[in-house]
Amino acid sequence: MRNVLMIHAATLAALSMLSARPVAAEGKGDRAKAAVAEAQGKIDALNAMDARGEVPRMSADAMAALRSAQDQLRAGHKDAAIEAAHSASHIADTAIGVAQRERRESNAAAQADAAMAAQAQVAGARDQAAAAQDQAADAQQRADAANARAASAEQAASAAAAEAAAARASAQQPATSVTTETTRTAAVAPRVVHRTVHRNVHRARPAVVTEKTTTTINR
Repeated sequence: MRNVLMIHAATLAALSMLSARPVAAEGKGDRAKAAVAEAQGKIDALNAMDARGEVPRMSADAMAALRSAQDQLRAGHKDAAIEAAHSASHIADTAIGVAQRERRESNAAAQADAAMAAQAQVAGARDQAAAAQDQAADAQQRADAANARAASAEQAASAAAAEAAAARASAQQPATSVTTETTRTAAVAPRVVHRTVHRNVHRARPAVVTEKTTTTINR
């Protein structure tokens, strides 16, 4: 009876071992496929980043490891396939980190360049505004000077016009002549006759002198 039980137990153990081997083998194959799929997804994400620098070389290394994992999986070398797939995932992860760092640095540099460009534009705008203000002030000064010259010319023209009007008025007035006659009597000394003969002495009549003065009055 004891021998029968021992044989039965050994048979059950053998059957259990035989049934466990395909399950274990099938589970490792799934893990290998999952590892290959994971590596493929990471490499696809890496390629979508369109990175530069060292990333393309690292992406090529990850692809090479992935192809090796796929080849090992097709050959039934599940452990080797898993190892190669993990290597491909590791390379892809490293490359993704490098690509993300380079992208951050590139974005920071672009932002710095944009900030500097904006500052340059602001400075340029301020310089243009200052230049415009200077030009406006200069133009105002020139306008003031021109207005002063125009006012002076207007005053000179007004004075000249007044002088011309006065000259025309003076030329149009006729000259009036006023004649004044002055009569003046000049005394004439008597003529003396030295004779011993008594004669009648005739005194000369006083001479009348007429003086004529002409005075011209302009009106």
